[in-house]
Amino acid sequence: MIGLGAALCTGCATVDLQSMAGMERSTAAVSETDTNVVERAVAKLRAVFASRGFGEKSSQKKMQAAADVLMNGLNASLSADPQYDDLPRLIAEVREDMRLATRHVEQTTRAAEIYLEVAPEDRLLDKELDSLQAALLASERASRGFSAALENYETGSSQTNPDLIAFRTSVDALRESTDAFGARVRATRSQRLGLDPAAVG
Repeated sequence: MIGLGAALCTGCATVDLQSMAGMERSTAAVSETDTNVVERAVAKLRAVFASRGFGEKSSQKKMQAAADVLMNGLNASLSADPQYDDLPRLIAEVREDMRLATRHVEQTTRAAEIYLEVAPEDRLLDKELDSLQAALLASERASRGFSAALENYETGSSQTNPDLIAFRTSVDALRESTDAFGARVRATRSQRLGLDPAAVG
C-alpha cells in the first residue's frame, strides 16, 4: 500500500511539475508578445503602406528624423509621396486604399493604447515611441498622397471626401497616442534621473 501511494504521489508530482512548466512557458510567451505588440503593429502598417504605394520606403533613420520634425509641429514642410499620386489610379482604388490605411492606423493606435495602459510605469518605451513616430510620419505622407490623388479627379474633393476625412481622424488619434507615449517616456526618464518631467526632453 505504501509503495502504491508513493507511486501515485510521484505521478501527481510529475503532472504538477509538467503543468507548472507549461504555465511558465505560456507566461513567457505572452510577456514577449506584449513587449513587441506596438512594434509589430507599426511594422505591419508600414509594410502595407509601402506595398500599396502610399508609404515611404526610406530608412528608419530618415523616418525618425522626419518624425521628430513632425512632432515639433513642422509637418507643413513635408511633401506628398509622389509615388502615389503621380501614378494613374481609379477613384475606386484610391477610396479602397484610404479605407485600408484607416484600418491599419486604427489597429496601431488601439495596440498602442492597450500597451501603454498595461505597461509598468518604470518600463522604458523609447523603442515603441520611435515606432509610433515612424507610423505617424508614414500616415501623414499617405494623407498628402491621398489628397493629391483625389484632386486629380475633382478640385476640392479632398476636403469633403468621407474616406479621407475618416483617415485623417484616425491619424489624429494616432498622434494623440504618440504624444501620450512621449509624455510617459519623459516621465520615466525624470523618475530615473530625479528631475522635473518638464525639463526632460
